[in-house]
Amino acid sequence: MTADNGVGIGRRSAHLSGRDGNSNGSRTLRELTGEAVRDYCHTLDGHWPTDLYSMVVTEVESALLESVMEYAGGNQTRAARMLGIDRGTLRTKLRRHSF
Repeated sequence: MTADNGVGIGRRSAHLSGRDGNSNGSRTLRELTGEAVRDYCHTLDGHWPTDLYSMVVTEVESALLESVMEYAGGNQTRAARMLGIDRGTLRTKLRRHSF
């Protein structure tokens, strides 16, 4: 464990195991997000999206909150610590995303 009682991943890109992706079998969150946005844009069939940034940030934040809350067993203090945010900020975000 590191001094912050975390797992020591710091600010490195998060790699996820999978059968597709890099030669070592993992893909970064950045790669997965880029692929999802490209796929979404292809579904627009030539139409131009508006407010794409806000939509992507909202979708990613919602998925992040859901996953971290599940991993933390519903413990908001632990989840906030994992996210590096204040528990009050986490509660506000959870309400905004209807959790």
